[in-house]
Amino acid sequence: MKIICLIENTSSNEKLFFEDGLSYFVEYNGKNYIIDAGLSGNAVENAKRMRLPINEISAVILTHNHLPHVGGIEHIMRLNPKAEIYIRAGAKKNVFKKSGLFRTSVGLDNGFFRKYANNIIAFNNFSEVCEGFYLTSCEDFDRKAQNPDRSYFVADENSKKPVPFDFSDESFAVIFPKKRKADGLVLVGGCFHCGAENILETISRRYMGIPILAVIGGFHFSGSNSKTLNCSAEYVTQSARALKLSGAEKVYASHCTGFKGFDTMDEILGDRILYFSGGEALEF
Repeated sequence: MKIICLIENTSSNEKLFFEDGLSYFVEYNGKNYIIDAGLSGNAVENAKRMRLPINEISAVILTHNHLPHVGGIEHIMRLNPKAEIYIRAGAKKNVFKKSGLFRTSVGLDNGFFRKYANNIIAFNNFSEVCEGFYLTSCEDFDRKAQNPDRSYFVADENSKKPVPFDFSDESFAVIFPKKRKADGLVLVGGCFHCGAENILETISRRYMGIPILAVIGGFHFSGSNSKTLNCSAEYVTQSARALKLSGAEKVYASHCTGFKGFDTMDEILGDRILYFSGGEALEF
């Protein structure tokens, strides 16, 4: 199995684009997959520049319905009109950020779900992409371990007033790169809004006793400014300790982890954590 970072907030190659978005290219058992689509068409352009078969995608996995992860989906689908799109059913909710009386939608609208109705596989808590490649949701919700960012809202069904969103759109991939599942799994997420500690607890219970070879993704410790935190340093430390206690052999951080968040994690995880930048590849 090979995972290539198509795009994120940094680039390891000056010839590649970078943006406030995330997209991974996955080669698994002779087929190609995309996990998250980036903010724009730059993920596709980077794939072309890296000479990756971006027009031979079997499925696209959208970890949650935020533009930095779904904004480039149209560019991918133009090249792969028959590709399946996996996304949690909760992503159909109209999630927004609000500032005073103004509301700004944060993801794809109903038009996307109508347009790609024949491609979309909307699942609730669990789905199989193929043998050894699964999608699941967070099943453990200790509120103290959930990401403290509370800037996302939906309209209450009765009062229509804004209420905090519960991130029922978020999922993560669990991939088994070896022939024997007991040899280990790789966890790939988008932003870990539900909290790394909660997600790792779900993994521990659902896949009991199976070692975690790697945890890959953004951890939502920063916003568009990767040099500052959008949460407390204590929350970053709590997440890093959970990763350490999980026994994960490696942690590859991207995107919304941010530089300050990464440095704090590095103090706890040491050589077990690496930054995973645009253009870099991992093999398992």
